[in-house]
Amino acid sequence: MSASRLFPALLLGVALLVGGCKKNDAAFEMLQVPATPAPLAKHWPLPDFSLTERSGQPLRLADLAGKVWVADFFYTTCPGPCPMLSSRLSDVQKALGEEPGARLVSISVDPEKDTPAVLKVYAEKFQASERWLFCTGPKEVIYSLARDGFKLPIADAPTEGGMISHSTRLILVDQTGHVRGFYEGGSESSAQELVRDIRRLLEEK
Repeated sequence: MSASRLFPALLLGVALLVGGCKKNDAAFEMLQVPATPAPLAKHWPLPDFSLTERSGQPLRLADLAGKVWVADFFYTTCPGPCPMLSSRLSDVQKALGEEPGARLVSISVDPEKDTPAVLKVYAEKFQASERWLFCTGPKEVIYSLARDGFKLPIADAPTEGGMISHSTRLILVDQTGHVRGFYEGGSESSAQELVRDIRRLLEEK
């Protein structure tokens, strides 16, 4: 090919390459636009309950009305996932700061051992504020709340090793007592998602 023909061909090739890059860049930019999170589903309402907080004060569903709160089930002598769950909630507490409209509610599944005094010591290990509640109560009330209220599995009796099998999920509840979401307690990304969704519910009217 002569030089006179080669030069226009090169120009055309460069133009096509630049045009292709612009299209790919545009497509890439579209992918980078953060998607708007889907609306949080409004699941079932929780039944009323009556528990005892580490302070010795009663805690009922009505006491949490108007608050966005996160629940988890744990016990203080748990050798496995419970300290991890509490650590995640500690991270959530730090992320929320002094937010007055949010609460954390940790409910013991071993109420015979986890008295208010025991829960108080455990709470201090995680630097729990007064907005992080640690609760105990009659075993039948707690187990019914886990199964029928939050619809989470829990074993009737400890395993041979003494462990109590229970869910490691964190549950988000809105100001009206409706369950709004479940989050994996062992996942850092789930904890970040949970904080985001708490803030979204706080903005709901």
